[in-house]
Amino acid sequence: MDFLTQPNRSFLFDINRNKLLAWIVRRVAYRHFCAGESGSEVRQTLKRFKTMGFRGTIVTYARETVFDCNKKDVQGVGIESFAGKATDLCPNIRSWRNGVLETIDMLGQGDQLAVKFTGAGPLVTDALAAGQPLPKQMSDALIAISDECKQRQVRLLIDAESQLYQHAIAKAGLDLMKLYNRDGHALIYSTYQAYLKSTPPAIESHLIAALEGKFTLGLKLVRGAYLATEKRSLIHDTKRDTDNAYNAIAHGALCKHIGSIGAEGGRPFPSVNLMLCGHNKESVFGSYALHQQRLLHGLPTVPLGFAQLQGMSDEISFGLLQLGQRQGPGPDVYKCSTWGTLKECLGYLTRRALENRDAAGRTVDEYRALKMEAKRRLRSLIPL
Repeated sequence: MDFLTQPNRSFLFDINRNKLLAWIVRRVAYRHFCAGESGSEVRQTLKRFKTMGFRGTIVTYARETVFDCNKKDVQGVGIESFAGKATDLCPNIRSWRNGVLETIDMLGQGDQLAVKFTGAGPLVTDALAAGQPLPKQMSDALIAISDECKQRQVRLLIDAESQLYQHAIAKAGLDLMKLYNRDGHALIYSTYQAYLKSTPPAIESHLIAALEGKFTLGLKLVRGAYLATEKRSLIHDTKRDTDNAYNAIAHGALCKHIGSIGAEGGRPFPSVNLMLCGHNKESVFGSYALHQQRLLHGLPTVPLGFAQLQGMSDEISFGLLQLGQRQGPGPDVYKCSTWGTLKECLGYLTRRALENRDAAGRTVDEYRALKMEAKRRLRSLIPL
């Protein structure tokens, strides 16, 4: 599907001109992985997840820019070129801000917001890549979005993106945490990718920042989704290495001990809220079991939530929901979804297609989980 995102495509592979192709992609991929192209479609999707038992949905506005390290190419669908200066008002930033605020308006109780900074266009991505301060218009937009989230009691999760931009994105995330994560829980989260070799020391440095700054670190942990476009040397050599890194970070946070932070005689562990987004059954259920064990024995731990992508790992999501039905109050479980036009969502759909190549082994498990869930719902409708 990656070829659909390339510029200067022929009519045959241009979804804007080839209506049959657009119809096929919409039917085969878009409806499976995305929340909708309009507010009404998105609200219906969020309502459907609520009826399934999810705490809510983490929703992202799809517009983004991806840097392909292998091709030395920048891909940004639906983003205009901008010849103005950093002090000029940029239509891309304005459009991105409006799209994110529109996303917040779609959210219901329990739903959360995720954002991609690079969707704001080249004025922002150039600053991110150079490690320079964000344009004032972008900083003002982030404050307006954060204020709206605070008023609506909606958490704001900042997505991880291409490594060319990620260091500056993480810094901006910490700056927002210092402002908003002050009352013992996290309104703002940053996303950490376990497949990167640099992630453990980055988390340790952010824990120190939270400790010294006296704010709560919002830690959203994912495996990582940019394998096809990142420099391979930055990423763990094997899937097992990534699994081990993910588990070490998750278990370390749950035990309040990562690196030297929380160790006996070392610095104390700061306030942390943890969101585990993953599709590895052993990692997810192992982390849940560890969290429950520590709560049962009165050991220190951190607040925990789980999330899986729409269209992926339903057997894990339903399994977590069923734990709550069997054991009393269960974990907070979310679905993650993206909304936007078909064109805006092509980059996102490409990454999902690549991930699903590696997830074929989950198909039988997902079918069994969905079958069990359907039977459970039918039984609940039949009075005893």
